[in-house]
Amino acid sequence: MPEPLDVTELRTSIEQLGTDSDGYFEEALTALSGVSRDDLRWGSAKRDHFWAQLPEPLRDKAGALVDRLVSVAGQIAVTVRNAPLVSEADQRDVMTGTKAMRSALLLRRFRSWTTEVLHDEGTILGVQPAGQSDDEACAPEDAGRIFTDWKEKVLGILELVAASRVLTGPEGTAIAPSSAARYRPNTAFIMMWMDASRPELQDVSDAVKEVFAQFDIRAVRADDIEHEDLITQRILNEIGTAEFLFADLTGERPSVYYEVGYAHALGRRVILVRKAGTGLHFDLAGYNCPEYENLHDLKEKLTRRLGYITGKRPRGAASASLESHEA
Repeated sequence: MPEPLDVTELRTSIEQLGTDSDGYFEEALTALSGVSRDDLRWGSAKRDHFWAQLPEPLRDKAGALVDRLVSVAGQIAVTVRNAPLVSEADQRDVMTGTKAMRSALLLRRFRSWTTEVLHDEGTILGVQPAGQSDDEACAPEDAGRIFTDWKEKVLGILELVAASRVLTGPEGTAIAPSSAARYRPNTAFIMMWMDASRPELQDVSDAVKEVFAQFDIRAVRADDIEHEDLITQRILNEIGTAEFLFADLTGERPSVYYEVGYAHALGRRVILVRKAGTGLHFDLAGYNCPEYENLHDLKEKLTRRLGYITGKRPRGAASASLESHEA
């Protein structure tokens, strides 16, 4: 196993790998523009449907990118192992992400699944064991998106590693850093009701992320990092290390109130909002929690709030100064 590099070097290596891979996927898309995607739709495309028709120079380029990926992933695996803020789920994400990115470079789709109990009306029929596969062909345009998504997740894990370095001394002993030093700069965590059957909630999440992005802040929601409806250590780590915290109390969800309470217990300040007509529980009744009428109103209020907190003007804002008051 290679010796780990400095976290900054690892970030640089991953970002450069991402840039070079973007170029590769663009070339592959051009080279394979005439290759049919119909077989993908019907699930009959063979594993190397695209790879077999890729020009040899591009296959060589993909092989070199895979070698670089495996090398830096090995260094990341060593680095994350003992970081206090990195959970076992993060370590699994590094492993899964490495396999998914490798498969994407080879124009295949990586899938993994957990053990599943097969049953019928309460009768157990058998057990489907856990497994993984990259037997499905993947078009260059899809492979590029998969690679980028996992690259961003790995970069997020490295931010937790960097925060862990601040929280521990040279011998691994805990230290008490200043509040400004222990947070990952330009990051935000969104706490809100999540329900796949209510698409309007995704619109709210997207609007909040858009406003944070205008201040060059990368915001994530729990489902961007988790795949279970549980308050896990990974979520608690995000609450403890993200520079900004945002909570929408719409729906009065117990999990959101728990997360806000946890943030307050850490001494964290949370930007609170709620949709007009939403009740406010007594434990947060003393906190500033403005209502918003619609997405436009939400974006305006959050933009003013972030302008006040950061002292910055959002990208694309007019020359007139922002209204400096807390919504």
